[in-house]
Amino acid sequence: MNISPSASAMQASSLRMAISAHDVANINTPGFSQSRPVQTSQNPGTEISAIQKIKPASQDYSATDLAEETVEQIKSEKELAANASVVKTQDKMLGDLLNVLA
Repeated sequence: MNISPSASAMQASSLRMAISAHDVANINTPGFSQSRPVQTSQNPGTEISAIQKIKPASQDYSATDLAEETVEQIKSEKELAANASVVKTQDKMLGDLLNVLA
């Protein structure tokens, strides 16, 4: 059993959440450029390969969209929980296997 794909997906979700939180924290900063992570699949797992900056239309406003960031944070939270569940299941299965062999 390999937890690497789930672990790397959890790291990517955590980084996406941190980037989104940074964007929300700077929502009232004039001229703030919103960040958007670029997620890629690798064998095995997932990683954030780049961070794209979204420039505001005007230097008087932030480029951050609160509704978009809310969706991003909910999605990151659900992905993190799903991958944590996979790791817990693998841990339980390995424990059961060791109990059978002992």
